[in-house]
Amino acid sequence: MTRYIGLLLLAVGFIVQAKAQKEIKGDKKWRFCNVKQDVQRKGRVFFYWGYNRSTYSKSDFHISGEGYDLTYRDIKAKDKPTPFSTTDYVQPSNISKPQYNYRIGYYINDRWSISFGMDHMKYFMIEDQHLKVEGHVSPEASSTYAGTYDHETEVNWRMLWVHHSDGLNYTSVEAEYNLPLWIASSKKFYLDVMGNIGAGIVVPKTYVMTLNKEEDNKFHIAGGGPSAKLGARFTFWRNFYFEAAAKAGYVWMPNILVNSEGTAEANQHFGWIQGYGALGISIPLIK
Repeated sequence: MTRYIGLLLLAVGFIVQAKAQKEIKGDKKWRFCNVKQDVQRKGRVFFYWGYNRSTYSKSDFHISGEGYDLTYRDIKAKDKPTPFSTTDYVQPSNISKPQYNYRIGYYINDRWSISFGMDHMKYFMIEDQHLKVEGHVSPEASSTYAGTYDHETEVNWRMLWVHHSDGLNYTSVEAEYNLPLWIASSKKFYLDVMGNIGAGIVVPKTYVMTLNKEEDNKFHIAGGGPSAKLGARFTFWRNFYFEAAAKAGYVWMPNILVNSEGTAEANQHFGWIQGYGALGISIPLIK
């Protein structure tokens, strides 16, 4: 089955490529990087779905509760992509398991759009790191980890392990500018570069293991931050497109859930970069 789906996707790709090449060869007036030319996008709505890989800067993680107050300096984290399979990436009931992106938007004119969407990135603290730790733990909080800290130490996963594993869930509003690089005379095929800026909130489902106590918390607004994107989009048959982009942002998370009782709190902030690819559709809202 996987082989047949792959062959079908390959065939569709060849058809699109052949149509585009035909447009170019038969188009004496095709335009490359002519910024005075535009395609009619005003009044269109668009939607895309895609998948991402992400990387994160080091960050300080501060956590405090009954009998302890600790800051872990420069913790490292990584994403956790789902291995590719048609079951997880194509089957509708499973497409939200991998690290996905979706967005819906509206063109206010031929070059500018506004949109709303979510980047479902997964953030996993790397286990068993050698870190500088500052703070204290009372014997009542943990007999194993009791003491005063102001030095580097081996932090095993039972002392601290954090992951926003059901998604960092950066939910944002973006303003985007599209610059045409190439437009076929039929305007059914065209290539844009696009850039945007955005701002949003993060709604993670955070798992916290601290001092041998663990809890998988509920979804919760933990903070937010800005983002920016630069990428390219190829539109075919006017209403469909593929885009690939690099996106970067920074999040402040002053309100991370540690437990359901509310007896502890945590905070961190870090930068992130992701790359993604997505398939989309664009249709006129009013004809």
